[in-house]
Amino acid sequence: MLQSITISDCVGPYSQCVLKGDILQCIDHAKRLGYEGVEMHMRNAKLNDYHRIKEYADRLDMKVTGIGTGMACYADGHYLTNLDKLARKEAQQVLIDFLEVAHILGDTVVLFGLMKGPLPDPREREKYKDILFESLQPIIEAAEKFGNDLTIEAINRFQADYLWSADETLEFVNRFDSKRATIHLDTFHINIEDKDMERAIRICKDRLGYFHVSDSDRAHPGHGHFDFKKCIEVLYDIGYNGVLGHEYNADPDPVTAAVNGYQFIKQYL
Repeated sequence: MLQSITISDCVGPYSQCVLKGDILQCIDHAKRLGYEGVEMHMRNAKLNDYHRIKEYADRLDMKVTGIGTGMACYADGHYLTNLDKLARKEAQQVLIDFLEVAHILGDTVVLFGLMKGPLPDPREREKYKDILFESLQPIIEAAEKFGNDLTIEAINRFQADYLWSADETLEFVNRFDSKRATIHLDTFHINIEDKDMERAIRICKDRLGYFHVSDSDRAHPGHGHFDFKKCIEVLYDIGYNGVLGHEYNADPDPVTAAVNGYQFIKQYL
């Protein structure tokens, strides 16, 4: 498994992206801290020279493991269940553009979570899942075309309105007849929504595309009470050989959080 750390040049100071600032400098910084990859969080696909980023990462033997898309929703208001059809098409194009960037960067996945949008009426949960499913169809077609995964995250109820648990999110992911649609798990969300961490990971075995590590208090691994030793044992047992993405609060400072998180996870790898 490969350790990757979140980076961004556009998020706010309290975002869970650990390293913030110029993208190339963040890649260099991550390399010096021991990481093998970076996960870029962006507002849209038009703001950077991705060929240059790819060239720089390759020179350092670093991988761009994922593209975080939450800022496209949080900052720019794009989401796939928007009842305004024009706005929905704009959101779809944003995601397709992200997939094209992922293709340029190599074996990079596009992370999908907040862009599913709000749930105006909790009684219409299944209706909005159906709208989301239909809205994602051209995105999955683009994922097939570019050869890069769209991985759908199970996010806890305090940050998202639906697709909370591993069970609910996996059921949704399994509706897609494409291996390019995968599930993304995060230990912080598992700790809130899933009663049995081991079961949550095991049921996702065949569709698990990405994995975030963050402790129970949203700080770096080792700061809270989440059982990472058991978690990583289960990941090995199901044959997961992908990314362990570090996404958490940069407390007390980015370097300390990044180093402590990396070293804590490394002991189990």
